[in-house]
Amino acid sequence: MIRVLPSVSEPTIAVVDGFGRRTVGIDSDSGDEVEILELSTALVEHTGFVAALGERVARFATVRHASYVHLRRLDRPAADRLTLVSDLTVGWRLSQMLTASATIGAPLDITVVIGLLRQLLPAVALFGRHNRDAAIGALSPERLIVTPQGRVVIAEHAFGPALEKLNLGRERLWRDFRVCMAPSAGLPRANARADAHAIGVVALALLLGRPLAEDEYPGQLATLVESAVERRGAQTTPLSKAMSNWLSRALQLDISTAFQSAHEAQVAFESVLASDREYVTSSRALDEWVTSVGTVIDQPSRGTAALQPPAVAPASAVAQPQTGELPRDLAEADLVRDGGPKTLFLVQAPVVLALVALAIVQSLALVWLWNRAPGEPSAGDGELVVQSRPVAARVSIDGEERGVTPITLTLPAGAHVLEVQSGRSEPRVIPLTIAAGVQTAQYIELQNVAMTGGLDVRSDPPGARVTIDGQPRGTTPVTVRDLAPGDHQVVLEAGGRKVTQAVRVDAGITAQLVVPLPRR
Repeated sequence: MIRVLPSVSEPTIAVVDGFGRRTVGIDSDSGDEVEILELSTALVEHTGFVAALGERVARFATVRHASYVHLRRLDRPAADRLTLVSDLTVGWRLSQMLTASATIGAPLDITVVIGLLRQLLPAVALFGRHNRDAAIGALSPERLIVTPQGRVVIAEHAFGPALEKLNLGRERLWRDFRVCMAPSAGLPRANARADAHAIGVVALALLLGRPLAEDEYPGQLATLVESAVERRGAQTTPLSKAMSNWLSRALQLDISTAFQSAHEAQVAFESVLASDREYVTSSRALDEWVTSVGTVIDQPSRGTAALQPPAVAPASAVAQPQTGELPRDLAEADLVRDGGPKTLFLVQAPVVLALVALAIVQSLALVWLWNRAPGEPSAGDGELVVQSRPVAARVSIDGEERGVTPITLTLPAGAHVLEVQSGRSEPRVIPLTIAAGVQTAQYIELQNVAMTGGLDVRSDPPGARVTIDGQPRGTTPVTVRDLAPGDHQVVLEAGGRKVTQAVRVDAGITAQLVVPLPRR
């Protein structure tokens, strides 16, 4: 369903790419801060594209999951305008982070690459299981958001069927939209194999430590795989044979061995990790990388100008179904150079920039030390990585509660009993065997449980403004029912008084928070 009346006001922070112009505004329906993607004029005029996108957005409007940006609706403020309204996810686009990381010389440790892929693979596989009629289609570093907590969130996941309506080839989709499609005999299709291929492109960008350039896709994929390396602290080595083989299959360099779905790629990836004890998941290393790069992006006063979100040369006109051509609009070509994602740094003081670089080097040195700290598994220990849907499920080992998912635990070699429980649902009980020096991974999809939790917020006196994770959510007393499981930051403000409280939310449960506001 496409609403006719405009419902978003106060737009700010414009970013342009091939799909259109993104801004942040306030949803007049709810008062929430939202992201608005105003589609390019050419896309709005393509009736097949609009119809397919409208159908998918309407379907996803009722779906909430921590791994995907919540798509609210399509609005039509005017006859020649169409906007996609989505929840605002606080964080940075992965392409933006990779560009910043390459610019300041902070390459990704292999543990960071693994940590990000271990979130992305099950999220895309889950999408495939529940949407067998269509794929994400637009999956790329430009449409992945990394939150300050190191969580990967997929944005704009409704574009797959609509992209097919444009009838464009692989090169044109990449050049104008940064969309990567699997090789095919005819026009590319947004199917399960395309999403598996896109995962390979994301993985390649992570291993290279930068987004792929316009002229590198698809012709130079094989060469880029050969040049990719694994970084472990200060040590750099070529990709292992197992990792290189997995990446080649994901990129579908050889059709006969290509992954046919994200689920197939996920299973094979876990086998790669199990083949080498040096392939571990380090949440600490991921946190360090996110913090260091995010700090540089958000603090221009420390020697650099703020990094602008990556822009891709916009498509000025879209092919009608009978032609398959997409002419360029040279009037808009000066928005970016060469059509690729660009990041601008304005060096104001070489000395300050050197201090920033030194801080990054120190952070990487700490990561190197942590990866070799005494806390690593001993000769008789192994590691257990537990992920679940929904996230933030409670994890118990041998009857002892050990934390919430996602979690990495060091356990003595031998037999153990794993219990995973979300909210008040029945726990999943899994017997398993831990091998010394080996990392074992368990991904558990909890059936028939709520994907979100709630929070009932009250204050004394009432009437305080409530903000959760930076998003306005009303005034007390208020009950918020669409929170992802996990930790949230709640801020209450009234009459110049401000109280901040951390709250954990469980799926299917509405927690209560009562905050006395100090009186002046």
